[in-house]
Amino acid sequence: KLLFSKFVAMSEGGNTPLAEEKDEAKKRRIDDAIARCEAPIHPDFLVPKPVADVEPGSEPPSKKQKPNRGMNKNKERRENVAAMKKVASQQLCPRLAYLNECDGSDGEPRCSKHHDRETFMETKLPDIAEECPVLKALGVCPAGLNCRFSAGHSTEGKNVDKDGVPLSKNCSWHEKIPHIGVIPGEKNIFGEELRISLRKKSYDFSRAEELAKAWNCWYSQRPKDAEPDDERYSAPTDAARFLGPLVEKERRRIDLTNKRILAPLTTVGNLPFRRLCVDLGCEVTVGEMALSMSIVDGYQSELALLRRHESEKIFGVQIAGGDVAMMSKAAQFIDENVDCDFVDINCGCPLDEVHRRGAGSRLMAKAGHLEGIVRCMSGVLKTKALTLKMRTAHMEDNRLKDFNGRYAHNLVPKLEGWGVSALVLHGRTARQRYTKLADWDYIKECSGRRKCPTPFIGCGDAMNWEEVEQHCATHGVDSVMVGRGALIKPWLFTEIKEKRHWDISASERLDLIRDFTRYGLEHWGADPRGVETTRRFLLEWLSFHCRYVPVGLLEVQEAKINWRPRPYVGRSDLETKLASTNSKDWVEITEMMLGKVPDGFSFVPKHKSNAYQAEGAASAATQAKPDEDGAAG
Repeated sequence: KLLFSKFVAMSEGGNTPLAEEKDEAKKRRIDDAIARCEAPIHPDFLVPKPVADVEPGSEPPSKKQKPNRGMNKNKERRENVAAMKKVASQQLCPRLAYLNECDGSDGEPRCSKHHDRETFMETKLPDIAEECPVLKALGVCPAGLNCRFSAGHSTEGKNVDKDGVPLSKNCSWHEKIPHIGVIPGEKNIFGEELRISLRKKSYDFSRAEELAKAWNCWYSQRPKDAEPDDERYSAPTDAARFLGPLVEKERRRIDLTNKRILAPLTTVGNLPFRRLCVDLGCEVTVGEMALSMSIVDGYQSELALLRRHESEKIFGVQIAGGDVAMMSKAAQFIDENVDCDFVDINCGCPLDEVHRRGAGSRLMAKAGHLEGIVRCMSGVLKTKALTLKMRTAHMEDNRLKDFNGRYAHNLVPKLEGWGVSALVLHGRTARQRYTKLADWDYIKECSGRRKCPTPFIGCGDAMNWEEVEQHCATHGVDSVMVGRGALIKPWLFTEIKEKRHWDISASERLDLIRDFTRYGLEHWGADPRGVETTRRFLLEWLSFHCRYVPVGLLEVQEAKINWRPRPYVGRSDLETKLASTNSKDWVEITEMMLGKVPDGFSFVPKHKSNAYQAEGAASAATQAKPDEDGAAG
């Protein structure tokens, strides 16, 4: 229809008064939509606005709505967690399921004492599909008989490899893949002995402890009114060993110039999603934020956040904390045990829960703690570069008249002197969270305050390749870090690389979802627990991905991250479903890959947002104000 209309217009002459009037009306329509922060979708795809029935004499509904920000509480997600625990409790002993035998001895994985194979097979959930994606990728499935795709590797009630040979404790597969927690291609998988040494406080942290002690001794003697650049207090003799090792021969520098960088994203920046982004052209990835205290205490869930896939060529881990000694210990542990290229200090998280620990963006307002953390971590790290990601301010300081109370520009030259190898600046304050647009003019101001050629990366609202090019050319940044833009459309990295807009089809998007599912099953396992974990993280991603408006439906190609669409229909039923803001539709998409959800399952996204509806709401998209986005990134 659109092509035919264009053909008629061309044949009748493009400069006729009627054609000019239509062009003017189209331009006005687009400008009005953009002014409302509304995606300028072609009228042919828009769903007519419903007419509300209002009884005579009744008051119209209030337009005021409490913004959905932050994170949904655990009690709002309790049913989801309970359903997953129920599924996990019904599994066969992981050793018996994988190696067809278990003697109940100590070791990994722990024996669950569930050895009744006949009862298990009678109550086992039906297979999702005949072909096991993990068996296809690895040649063996460590989930064994617990696998939801076990038909492809189960013979006479025994787990077999790709050649049909039953597995046993002394087979070659057991040496290569000891249990379901060891995944070929993944690094930073820590053994039980190392984790126990952390939990029992027997790990040798003397190097970090001595450094932190020297810092506290020196800092306590420094006058509170001393200027930061005063040489008498910026380079004292007793602190030389942690102020000095900023440029050591064995320490690696990190080159982040002109790189396509994925931001650290809590929950949604998991390893399978990072693999997907690498496939689509991402060059630098950063793991999810890990708490320094939990790393030092040896929590398995926190140590798992440090994992790296072999496809991640440049990889960094991000840690958060507000205590100098604890951050120093975490840096030492990472330096000695973790395969990564750089360690990033989280100085930008806007969550109150993190602020209560003195971490995240709150560190920006505690210059003494921040200096101690940076100096000590810089001194501890011998083989990794140290980077820092911050916001324009924690909270605006009313005492500062310049730049509306923001003060990141004052920290930039100090951080360089304290030992940071690269800086990342998100163009918002913590108070703003992810509301309003990022201030790239202020990012440019901060970039100009550098005294050394320190790589400077900007972050905030990148949604198309033209914006990335513009920021690098005009705002003084060496690269642009992409966060929510990558969650909405991971192929943004391909667009940046090839400098084009990709009008990706619904079937191609479904293929990407299928790739994520496959990576998730390899990472979390193909047993019922792994399937439901993969489903949960896939749903978290879909809660962002649904915000994507196909390029072919827009009247302008350069989409902005703050645009919200009116209800629309796609070019196919699948495209319409992918655009749904109803969590029920997201669950149905996961069921295409992972089978039916368990009884009692309901999904509530971890991050609140006005961009989606709860299950049971209307499936049409809803319009949300751009300054009420509670997304992570």
